[in-house]
Amino acid sequence: MPSHSSAIERPAVICVRAPNWVGDVVMATPTFRCLREAFPGSRIVLIIRDKIAAVVQGAAWFDKVMLCRPAGGGRATIREFLRCTAGLREEGCDLGFLLPNSFSSALMFALGRVRRRVGYRRDARGLLLTLGVDRPSREGRFRPAYMVDFYLALCEAAGLRCTDRRMELPYDEEDAARARKLLRVAGVSLDRPLVLLHAGAGYGPSKRWAEENWARLAEGVKGEFGAQPAFIGAPPDAETVARVRRVCRTELVDLTSCGIDLHLLKPVVGACSLLVTTDSGPRHYGVALGVPTVCLMGPTHPDYSTSGLPHDRVVRVDVECGPCQKKTCRTDHRCMTLLTPQMVLEACRPALEAAGGAKR
Repeated sequence: MPSHSSAIERPAVICVRAPNWVGDVVMATPTFRCLREAFPGSRIVLIIRDKIAAVVQGAAWFDKVMLCRPAGGGRATIREFLRCTAGLREEGCDLGFLLPNSFSSALMFALGRVRRRVGYRRDARGLLLTLGVDRPSREGRFRPAYMVDFYLALCEAAGLRCTDRRMELPYDEEDAARARKLLRVAGVSLDRPLVLLHAGAGYGPSKRWAEENWARLAEGVKGEFGAQPAFIGAPPDAETVARVRRVCRTELVDLTSCGIDLHLLKPVVGACSLLVTTDSGPRHYGVALGVPTVCLMGPTHPDYSTSGLPHDRVVRVDVECGPCQKKTCRTDHRCMTLLTPQMVLEACRPALEAAGGAKR
């Protein structure tokens, strides 16, 4: 139950600044649900980047979704910042939760006259918060924390009790029917196990796996288990998939340019038997939807994003230079090159055998 003060106990309007990455938004869904359950009578406004807003499409947690459109820099960025700040002033927010750690997000809430502002003390923004929370640390150093718990800790600091850590990605039967139709048109047989592959890495090239490795994995998935390999991703990923197809000795389905947005991706992932992906947004779709998911993890620390759920499997190799958290590798990319297609296929085996058994 809420506690601390009347502003937190009975806020008329609550605003939440969503994270800036797809996977982080998925991991923030338990926090969104916690706020709605704690304050059923409050108006809740979500501020989220326009390109990732479809992640929460269909959710009943918000009364309003305010889109922010970050530009490349200069006056356009300042105008957009001021537009969102003015929007917050108009809402008259009593309470705000800052999920990103940026100074600019805290400044927006302060200038937007959000009365109580809850967030982590990061990037010299402590004075802009009315309830600053210390980041988890050990012996004076920040320690990695699973982002689901990292966000929920802000609710707990405000006196809310959050016991449900499940991630959610809402969609309805109409969305599922659209996904099935799209898959059939693309050449996917819904009578056979479908394995979705995601080779993209919006974070940076350090998360990428070689095209030849993806080709060998697809060959193993189809040759040993009779499953259908299909690539998902944003339209720019089509070039990567084209290169994989050139070196692959089996048929691949390319779903990168057939109109799957971040909302329709939910039922598409929900229809598959297995998802194999880099440590990127689609990985968290699989985990949230209960789909067996194998993550190829290289430069990022597993403790930030690994749920510990049985269907959330990670394949990684410990290297002396990692996990470095860098977007671009400065050495030889060994954290990813040491991951072999056979290692990944073995991690896929339990889900593929459960879906249809080894090919005879």
